[in-house]
Amino acid sequence: MQPIDQLEITVLIDNTTDSLSSTPAFVETEFAGNWRRGMKWLSGKCLCCAAHGLSCLLTARTGGAAHTLLFDTGPEEWVFERNVVRLGADLGAVEAVVLSHGHWDHAGAMPRALQMITQHNGGKPVPTYMHPEMFALRGIKFPDGGVRPMELVPGVDILTGSGAEVVVTTEARSILEGAFYVSGEIPRLSGFEHGLPGQHRQTAEGVWEPDELLMDERFVAVHVAGKGLVVFTACSHAGLINVLTEARARFPDIPIHGVLGGFHLSGETEAIIPQTVEALAPFNLALIAAGHCTGWRALGALAAAYGDKLVPTAVGKRFRL
Repeated sequence: MQPIDQLEITVLIDNTTDSLSSTPAFVETEFAGNWRRGMKWLSGKCLCCAAHGLSCLLTARTGGAAHTLLFDTGPEEWVFERNVVRLGADLGAVEAVVLSHGHWDHAGAMPRALQMITQHNGGKPVPTYMHPEMFALRGIKFPDGGVRPMELVPGVDILTGSGAEVVVTTEARSILEGAFYVSGEIPRLSGFEHGLPGQHRQTAEGVWEPDELLMDERFVAVHVAGKGLVVFTACSHAGLINVLTEARARFPDIPIHGVLGGFHLSGETEAIIPQTVEALAPFNLALIAAGHCTGWRALGALAAAYGDKLVPTAVGKRFRL
């Protein structure tokens, strides 16, 4: 990875909307961004829609050059398109798309997102990075033995037809002139993070088999000069501590400045909130930007432990690091 001068993060989709809470100087709320772009009336007709999912637009700047990456697209096209338009986001600048893992709440809007990008970039194909296991039919198995299936991730044919140049790989790589690092599979080392309880996937023979570890999940990292790594983890099914441990292992000489995304400490994974909060301390993070699937109990515990280092994400927020 090459160090960059500045990183701008625009939260296109998140579970919450919050323009009233105070924020540090490097974070702009949705309301503030709208006023800056010329909103004259405070009105719901100007605002984004919160939805269960995550999508972030990441722009890395060095000197006069900039590279932009779309990290996930959220659950469905209507929310994605509405929020992009209302935030004035420049999709024509997007040079690559990364899907963090194979769940509908991160992938549902991918076809429309690719169409919007190519409509604004002159029709150029968009490198789109996928893990081969993302395309499996997944579901959650309940105590009665029944499986509730999830919407499929769009297939290679659909993505290609929407403007993608699909890159299916399990390997880590740096992209866009080294501005972004896309991880490979994340080792499970913490001992207390065990994935998504109850998740199964369907085999080619139509049999449901356990799939709690979600080995297709990956993170993205950026090296901001003078600060360190900023790690993007969309759902942390691998475990937040496992994600940060792998980032530190790959770049041992670069401190981790912050982490942004969903930490999935809600529902059945609430049991590991105390261990996660404690294990986070040695990383000495300056920014903990938690949102999406983190859950209110985990947010409360993180706030109690780390104070103003916790800056919850919300749709429309813009971080400048």
